[in-house]
Amino acid sequence: MPEELEKSDADRIAEEAAGWVARLQSSDATPADRALFQQWLERDNRHREAFDEFSDLWGDLKDLPIPPDRLKKLRGGRRRRSFYRATTAVVVLLLAVSLYNAGYVDRMRADYYTSVGEVRSVELADGSRVYLNTDTAITVDFSGSARRIHILRGEAFFDVAKNPQRPFVVVDGALTATAVGTQYAVRAGTGSFEADVQVEEGKVEVRSADQRVLVSAGYTAAIGDGGAVIVQPADVADATAWRNGRLIFSGRPLKEVLAALARYRRGQIVMLDRALGERKISGIFDLSDTDAALRDLEMSLPVSVTHITGLLVVVDRRTP
Repeated sequence: MPEELEKSDADRIAEEAAGWVARLQSSDATPADRALFQQWLERDNRHREAFDEFSDLWGDLKDLPIPPDRLKKLRGGRRRRSFYRATTAVVVLLLAVSLYNAGYVDRMRADYYTSVGEVRSVELADGSRVYLNTDTAITVDFSGSARRIHILRGEAFFDVAKNPQRPFVVVDGALTATAVGTQYAVRAGTGSFEADVQVEEGKVEVRSADQRVLVSAGYTAAIGDGGAVIVQPADVADATAWRNGRLIFSGRPLKEVLAALARYRRGQIVMLDRALGERKISGIFDLSDTDAALRDLEMSLPVSVTHITGLLVVVDRRTP
């Protein structure tokens, strides 16, 4: 087997093993989960070895010490506050790891999915093409009368093959987007990101629980407070530049930029200074190298970026 395929296979097994460890440690693990786990173990001898390795890692992570030399940048003049915040950030990290199973379960259900940091495109049976953003999972249900996509998590961009007799319907938990032939993106509501529809070409009918709106190219639709569909202009090409391996921001808050970068890396990016997080910035970043993006931000802004562990990055205001 070529080296590239061996590496890909090893990464897949490691990801699945981590997901099973987190899932089985969860208090809501069901007998069905345990039955599926046993089936997974029996499919490949390497599964048991990977599971045991991540089980040991899980035990170590619960009592994770922060290396003293990693905290030097956080101390200078504000030792007490920085230590408290760094400790809180570690707690957030542990919570995130414990909830990792949510992504794993979605991938188990999906017809197509991407891992964290991965972007890929898939051609569907009808000739439509779907671009999957990082950490995305979808199911595909085509019939003679309709083409239906369910976004389980993440974000996808659709270049729809025209077929008036078979509407193309994308479903998220909060909204439904229907098009005959067009180009648009749908993002599931997760974490700090709200569910929305971004139309690049044509028109899309967006439905919420009790509202229906026709959205034209150059506009985005999202569910606002109270469940109303809010339509507003947007630079959809920039917002979906991830299809070409880039993240483009124009006058966006730093906290929003950091949240976007965090989607393409494992672990957490924690912003300590709330006021600094509201600072508007612009830039173009390579989504395949988020460490380089963080270095660029540190060089161009009054911020310090500290890698506490491989899974935790703390961003704070740089002291003189």
